[in-house]
Amino acid sequence: MIGQWKDKIAGMLVKNKLKDFEIKEHNFREFFKRSFNFFVVMPEDDSDFNHSFIVLNYLEDNRKSITVFTHDYKVNLLPTKFRQKAIGYTIDDVSRLNMPSRRISEKIDQMRFQTVIDLNRQENLFCRYIINRLNAPYKMGFVTGNPDKFYNIQVINRTTGAENSYKNLLNCLKMF
Repeated sequence: MIGQWKDKIAGMLVKNKLKDFEIKEHNFREFFKRSFNFFVVMPEDDSDFNHSFIVLNYLEDNRKSITVFTHDYKVNLLPTKFRQKAIGYTIDDVSRLNMPSRRISEKIDQMRFQTVIDLNRQENLFCRYIINRLNAPYKMGFVTGNPDKFYNIQVINRTTGAENSYKNLLNCLKMF
């Protein structure tokens, strides 16, 4: 019961902070080929986390610069080649309302990326708020809740399997 109230309050706070946020029009023609600096938000779910490595490998195979954002204890679960490119956040970086702390928000505000990819298949308000703090022209994620305020490239997730969902995301990237 209290968790639901926290989620509603956090949702209202994000809605107020992002009231002026508007996704600008972009030309998506060959955006993947022209983007070199990617910020990838890893999924919270453990099985999704393990299946999402195919996205990281695809980006690396295409010579993209990758910064991975995940829990600090999950950094060691990443393949060795991605650990040095990871930003881990701690429990202290998440407020009681599941919002980012000032420290992590300021750190994220200083970064610049061309494309942001959210690999969470379930709605995660903390990660979505982090994504909107980033000044990136292309933001990609799965359709959950109200994605129009967060992503300008949306991938429909009709499959129950994580592996198929990430393959669909890769197919979407290959189109560009």
